[in-house]
Amino acid sequence: MSGLLVCVLMAALVGVGLTSPVSKSDGNTKQGGILPQLLARREAVRNVAENVAKREQDTQTSMARMERMAHLSEDQREFMSKQIMQAISEMNECPDRDYQGWVDFGRRSAE
Repeated sequence: MSGLLVCVLMAALVGVGLTSPVSKSDGNTKQGGILPQLLARREAVRNVAENVAKREQDTQTSMARMERMAHLSEDQREFMSKQIMQAISEMNECPDRDYQGWVDFGRRSAE
């Protein structure tokens, strides 16, 4: 599905690029030529394709998360949320405590 979407999007952008007029002065193309314009358009197409792929991946991740949580009761979801918050807060506390203890140990050994 996403491959088809990217192909259609690229075809539309290439079609627009080919049908847009090129400015000419004295029979020559603008300074810098058409190559920089084509390269810029190619980069724009790549950026759009990457954004589409990222959005699709985010959607799939979100849907998978919802499916995992769907079979849990409200109490179970609340319990898991509390456990996750506690684990995160403990992870944030440990590095400070360990580092301060190490500094204290270093001072004591120097005396």
